[in-house]
Amino acid sequence: MYRISYIPLIGLAFASLCSIVFAQSGVPTQPSSTQQPVAQPATQVAQAATLGAPLAPVAPAQRGLIGPPFQITPVEQQFVDQILQMWENESSKIKTFNSRFERWEYDPVFGPGTDIPSIKSIGQLSYSKPDKGSFKIEEVRRYQPKDPQAAAQPEDWVLQKEELGEHWVCDGKAVYEYKHDKKQLVVQPLPPGMQGKSIVDGPLPFLFGAEAEKLKRRYWIRSKQGDETSIWLEAYPRTQADAANYHHVEIMLDRKTMQPKAIQVHMPNNKSRAVYMFDKPTINGKLNSLLGGLFNAPRTPFG
Repeated sequence: MYRISYIPLIGLAFASLCSIVFAQSGVPTQPSSTQQPVAQPATQVAQAATLGAPLAPVAPAQRGLIGPPFQITPVEQQFVDQILQMWENESSKIKTFNSRFERWEYDPVFGPGTDIPSIKSIGQLSYSKPDKGSFKIEEVRRYQPKDPQAAAQPEDWVLQKEELGEHWVCDGKAVYEYKHDKKQLVVQPLPPGMQGKSIVDGPLPFLFGAEAEKLKRRYWIRSKQGDETSIWLEAYPRTQADAANYHHVEIMLDRKTMQPKAIQVHMPNNKSRAVYMFDKPTINGKLNSLLGGLFNAPRTPFG
């Protein structure tokens, strides 16, 4: 049996479940820049963040402001502004989202190395506007090479048949976290003022319903050098409150569709990271009729 625990809200983690959708055409031309390009998925998108992890509670004293970690020219700022406005226009059209994803987690200190993921997971995420979401890791593979001295091979990531990954559900009134190892269901009730409001007002408002001006007030944002197929955006927190949860976030967009290919989040230590790669997401599909049960308040026990 699963025990139910109620704890105060520490942040709506499902903001980080969602995806970004830009305009299908009319992408502004990126200005030339002396900025160094972001490391392209090497293992291509070999770096990013744990979107499914609970976010650190923030004490009032942490809410100080952080100065810009970089400088950009007026032309570069104009380009970013255009992208953000397109983001706002297109993301406002998203009503439902459903996608399989792959997550690679990197730990250069305790893991196998900087460019070798210690864990590869497969999961499913869903969203229904404005405040319902589901995030579930369905398969976990850990790096367990037979020969640690040899180059990494696909079979080196071994399926953990007994390991259950993160599972979160938000029904608009509370966030439910399954702690399988403790057979516990943790409930974070949402204050009445947050119920019925967009998930994007949570700790990672990069995704659905993003508002350009809100993003610029909360983050230092720049465009990183991409290539002929991808555009990169990079965002750094302006406040200590957000910096307690992540160092910075990178988003890789497909130039043709202007939809996300990956989201990369760097942890506060700027060393550990994980990458989420989305597999042909369904936007405004039949999510409500087919998967609406995902967002219902769960019952225990849950396998």
